[in-house]
Amino acid sequence: MKAKNRSKKNAKELMLEFTAFSLRDPKKAAEMFAEDGAFEIPYLATFGVPSQYKGREAIAGFFQFVRDLCPGFEFENIKVLIDTPEQAFGEYEFTAVSSKTGRSVHQLFFGRLIAENGKIKLFREALNSFAVARASVPDSQLVLKRMLE
Repeated sequence: MKAKNRSKKNAKELMLEFTAFSLRDPKKAAEMFAEDGAFEIPYLATFGVPSQYKGREAIAGFFQFVRDLCPGFEFENIKVLIDTPEQAFGEYEFTAVSSKTGRSVHQLFFGRLIAENGKIKLFREALNSFAVARASVPDSQLVLKRMLE
């Protein structure tokens, strides 16, 4: 007997699923990516953090880093603004407390997701670097001063 043909998730469905469970399980989140999929967050390079994570293991490691830094991290106010079967673009927010500094951080993200065969091929996000520095870096005033020079 043949297995039922399950339809593959489109880009919007993947984005909504990814943001719905908000990295509560980094390994599960990474499994949503294609084997050669990538997660990119270019503005973190400002802090010496790699801007691209390729492959499920690297992606899961980065997501665990985020969970450790902001244990209460959960996306909210999710809006998918552009929706095609292969690509979605959305905005979403989170508010959490940094485990490094005890400071609150609020972020408005925007992300572009490219889907391929029901998996995430590429997820590229942007965030407010200033808010990350203020909440996550113990000597954030020094970092912010350097950023403005």
